[in-house]
Amino acid sequence: MNDYIAYCGLDCETCEARIATVNDDNDLRAKVAKEWSELNKADITPEMNE
Repeated sequence: MNDYIAYCGLDCETCEARIATVNDDNDLRAKVAKEWSELNKADITPEMNE
């Protein structure tokens, strides 16, 4: 596994947002958007990760 840390501080190799994009996985996009919205107290939508 590569050590690839993005500007956001997350490891891209394990980032669910990146994985959802690479695999074009809309269910995972929705899951990540919901989790990140709650975590960051912000309105994050699945469409933001397309």
